[in-house]
Parts: sequence; C-alpha cells; structure tokens
Amino acid sequence: MSQANTAGTGNFLTNDMILKYGSIISAVVFGSLIIGYLIYLLMTYKGKSKFKGNRSLDTIYDDAGGNDPLSNARLTSDINISSDKYSCKYQVIYEGNKKREVNCIDGCDDGDEDDNSKFCLMYAYDSKDPNKEGQLGLENPLLDQTYINRKSDTE
Repeated sequence: MSQANTAGTGNFLTNDMILKYGSIISAVVFGSLIIGYLIYLLMTYKGKSKFKGNRSLDTIYDDAGGNDPLSNARLTSDINISSDKYSCKYQVIYEGNKKREVNCIDGCDDGDEDDNSKFCLMYAYDSKDPNKEGQLGLENPLLDQTYINRKSDTE
C-alpha cells in the first residue's frame, strides 16, 4: 500500500494538465517572441529613406571632387527627352574643371530648320568651339553652376 501512494504522488502531471498548461506555456513563449521582435523593429526603425534623386549633375560632380583645381575627373551622362512636341538625346560630358560639352546626338539636324531641331540645338554646348554654342550659351541648364560662374568671371 505504501508503494501505491508513492507512485501516485510522484506522478503529479497528468495528461490533461500537460495539454492544458503546455498549450498555455507555448502561447506565452510564442507571444514573447513576437513582442520581442516588434520591440526590436521599433528600436531599429529609421523611417523611410528620403528620395535623394533630386540632385543635379553639377552637385554630384562637385561632391565627387570634379571641380577641384587639379581634378582629372570625368562625368558622362546620356539624357533622353521625349514629349508631345519635341524629342532630343544629349550626351553631357564634364572633364576636370575646364571642359564641358553638351552634344546633341539625336533630334538636332543642323541642316533642318524644323521646330524640333531648333529646340534641341538650343541646349547643345561645346566649350572648345564658341561658334557652335547653343543659343543659351552659359545659361544652359545642362551645364554645372560652378563652371558657369568660373567662365562668367573670366569673360
């Protein structure tokens, strides 16, 4: 009889208790993991990164040191514009702190006098050939401001 009592008292977890408390313990552990992960996300959240694509070519070139006095930097960019009225393609080249070119690749036929060619040729710029400069000259928005200021000061 003493064996039956000790055997009954030693087995204090029944199947019903394991099912009942096991599911509660599992829910608490799972919930703690979820809450811990949410706290981690809140602590490391930096917010949405702001769009930084509004920087112009001259800002990028300046930040990279392209306008430094002894710079041998080079920036090339192809620009395509197509609207209901006009269609042009340019290649913009910056070299060092002295050379700037805006070459019209498509849409600017020198021999044609159509509106599209006139429009596209307005933005062409060649620093080596002053006769070939676009109508805008140094007011050309495709040129960088540092270059324009330096050229304006020397003229």
